[in-house]
Amino acid sequence: MLKAKRLSELEYVVFDTETTGLYAEDGDEIIEIGAVRVRGLQVCDEVFQSFVDPEKPIPEASTQVHGIKGSDVKGAPTIDQVIDAFRSFCGTSIWVAQNARFDLSFLVKSFDRKKISYSQLLVLDTIGLSKTLFPYETKHNLDVMMARLGIARTGDRHRSVDDSRYTAKVLIEFIKLLEKQGIETINQVSSAFIRMESLQKKVKLKTGSLFG
Repeated sequence: MLKAKRLSELEYVVFDTETTGLYAEDGDEIIEIGAVRVRGLQVCDEVFQSFVDPEKPIPEASTQVHGIKGSDVKGAPTIDQVIDAFRSFCGTSIWVAQNARFDLSFLVKSFDRKKISYSQLLVLDTIGLSKTLFPYETKHNLDVMMARLGIARTGDRHRSVDDSRYTAKVLIEFIKLLEKQGIETINQVSSAFIRMESLQKKVKLKTGSLFG
């Protein structure tokens, strides 16, 4: 049923994580997770946000990027305690993230520990959409996308909810551009979806950057 709907008719949850470092498989952990909902090509007021206790120190180099200190996450729930609430917020919506493989590499650790199946998740990467729309461009990070689309920065960068909102605005503009080109359904942007089975191989995913 979803595959038959227009991209503009679908509901999305756009999410972002902040972390202690770049490599989930080397023991880096989530310290904040945030998400916003997109419905009818509008960013809704519904927001999910939680600090997360990484159960390890936050390196100063990471704090310099996102501004999150150990005192901010003291007493916060662990990711295993947060993940069910996050999944409940997402519901049956399509998940969306900028450089989604990076964020997912952290989330699947919790999914695996809690024996949560994720093979059927639909996760759309805005980088994939950007490459579809701008195949001759070499840069597809969030700041470049925003500048390319004329989206002004009105909040912080490298905080989960603000980055989710920025990514949601990018998603909306991308869908408008795609539909103008006659690209209207999930099937037509299948290359932009993450193959979830690839995350089940326990391969080190050195695909991300704190500056996505």
